[in-house]
Amino acid sequence: MCRYSVIPLCAAALLAAAVAGCSRADRLDARLDAIRDDRARRLIRDTIWHHGSKYDWAGAGTLRAEVTWTDHLPGGDRMQREVWTVDPVTDDCRIVVPDESETVVRDSLGLRVERGGERVADALARARAAGRVRLTTELLTLPVSLVGDGRHLVHAGTEVGPGGTRRWDRLMVVYDAGRGGERGDRMVVAVRGGGRCIDRALVRWSELPFIGRTMRVDLDLWLPVDGLRVSRRWRLTPADDAGEPAGPVRYTVRIDAITTGATVP
Repeated sequence: MCRYSVIPLCAAALLAAAVAGCSRADRLDARLDAIRDDRARRLIRDTIWHHGSKYDWAGAGTLRAEVTWTDHLPGGDRMQREVWTVDPVTDDCRIVVPDESETVVRDSLGLRVERGGERVADALARARAAGRVRLTTELLTLPVSLVGDGRHLVHAGTEVGPGGTRRWDRLMVVYDAGRGGERGDRMVVAVRGGGRCIDRALVRWSELPFIGRTMRVDLDLWLPVDGLRVSRRWRLTPADDAGEPAGPVRYTVRIDAITTGATVP
């Protein structure tokens, strides 16, 4: 009897090992190990630990954020309520704009936009939706998003503040064609010395409202949520080649509420 019971026990052990090897934490580990730049790999590991841990991010499931998007126009601010859900490991996301009865979904099947229950094929609406997806998947889940699929991370030098009182490491994300937008898309984040908070990002993305322009994103109000630290306010400003503001703040994104382990309809 014992002779035959060894087989199912061994099979169960092998199955358990296989499942463990495919865990969400293991997927994050594999992406970190794949970073070729040693300095970037060490820095992003420290930065992720400062904003939770790889285990917290892997176990968080889907994040759900209630968002207020403010468009600062010459004639006055225009505000829009949105609900964003995103999986920090798979990058699958869903965006709901209640006032417009609009839903945007991006997953393994691609990008879909619906308004009033009907599929939207309009190119402008899809480009605007793609920009929202970019913000959701790239900024809401910082710093884990820096090691997402189709992204390559390199150390891009250091920056010292006035009087040498502060120091930032710059990490640059380069995207694979077909996964991260058009050729030439880039994101550079400034990490406070020692792998701590991300103070700002310079993004050059092809989707609306960026369309290839460099935008500076100042990130603050890093507050805890279930073991994670998430930035609750982003201010987007047109920037010059040096990353300095080239005008007033153009958009503000405020995270009014955020939860983990969300259920996506």
